[in-house]
Amino acid sequence: MEQKPEFFDLAIVGGRCLTLDHTFSEISDSLILIRKGLIIWIGERSTYTGRYKAVKTLQASGKLIIPSFINAHTHLSLSLYRGLGTDLKLHDWLHQVIWPLERKFCTPDNVYLGNCLSLLEMIKSGTGTLADMNFFSKFAAKAIEESGLRGFIGEALFSTPTPSIPEPQDGLNVTSELIAQYRNHPMVHPYVVLHAPFTCSGELYQEASEKAKFWGVKVCSHVAETLTEVEQIGERYKMTPIEWLDSLRVLDKDFIAIHAIHLSEHDKEIISKRNVGIVHNPQSNMMLGSGICPVSELVSKGVRVGLGTDSASSNNSLSILSELQTAAKLHKLLSLDPAVLPAKQVLHMATTVNADILGLSGVSGMLAMGYSADMILIDPSSPNMIPLHDPYAQIVYSMENQDIESLISGGKVIMEKRKILTLDEEIILKEVIKWTKESSVYDFISVKND
Repeated sequence: MEQKPEFFDLAIVGGRCLTLDHTFSEISDSLILIRKGLIIWIGERSTYTGRYKAVKTLQASGKLIIPSFINAHTHLSLSLYRGLGTDLKLHDWLHQVIWPLERKFCTPDNVYLGNCLSLLEMIKSGTGTLADMNFFSKFAAKAIEESGLRGFIGEALFSTPTPSIPEPQDGLNVTSELIAQYRNHPMVHPYVVLHAPFTCSGELYQEASEKAKFWGVKVCSHVAETLTEVEQIGERYKMTPIEWLDSLRVLDKDFIAIHAIHLSEHDKEIISKRNVGIVHNPQSNMMLGSGICPVSELVSKGVRVGLGTDSASSNNSLSILSELQTAAKLHKLLSLDPAVLPAKQVLHMATTVNADILGLSGVSGMLAMGYSADMILIDPSSPNMIPLHDPYAQIVYSMENQDIESLISGGKVIMEKRKILTLDEEIILKEVIKWTKESSVYDFISVKND
């Protein structure tokens, strides 16, 4: 009697699969079968004994397959201001460029447009999951839904008025609405977002932390990004930013500290003891001259350190591939030790560690049965990838964005053979160019690039 086939939504046939699980197991000639967004079967093609039929099949022979990258911190809408006010320190950049631009141009329509532009870039550089800090976050969510990516959304909370929240006391109400609307969404995850210790009061941190625990979501905030911040918090509270947040009892495993550059030894001990997640943004920190997160020291203390790009206006790139490549080289230079942040470790930072920090352990970040089907197909045939002696080393030290051929997110093919299938790239780019010309945005800022 002939065996009946099992039906799947997507089959990926062939290819060398680097699962990036905790043992870095590999599958030399893989078969991946996907249903309802999940990996139902993964293994050597020759060992699959059943029959299957799939609605869509991707032929991956000769390709590399790895989990899609996770960008644990960005500001999607700021791509509209890419290249404005470069070569400034963070606080000058905020006060003279970004905040004035946002007061003038941050509207729901522009948030949506900037998000769409950023998502195009992220898709083409292999990002399947991102964590955003934005204003008018419902419009960020709209763009993320349309893109098919997985996204964390949070309304940026300040203790002063913002473009989307003119009355600061309403900030947590806006967050509450996001939680209610997206709590059960399969791909859009709300969380609580506070800007920074120098813009948020202790009362706001405490109330936001209590609400987040009640809602069962993560909390993130920029922390210890610049020496100016450390000095300001020291003058106000006679503590470092980390010590101050710890005194408020808001630091725990569900707190995500963005940047964490200027840390005392006591700060590092607190971070380790409280199991705080850290997101390292090396390229943005380098461009703004902010400093370098002590990644190796933190990791040696058992701290989870992941990776983010920050915004396209502070980094000028949203490629997490470029970010992980920079991180690997930067910390070798900083420590004068080429063994620091080896290729496999830095790949874990951009996948499994970021997944853990965002609360996606067991959901995403590696390729295994029961996990979300979040992966990229890499074409290793370009000159910069040949010969392929060590695929981990090639990805971290040789690969370029254009080598990423296809992206699958939640079992949905988002990009196939470099063509984005969910967003209309041509229309989005035309709309951004049109807006840039009509807004005369460059004429609005007071600081010009020489």
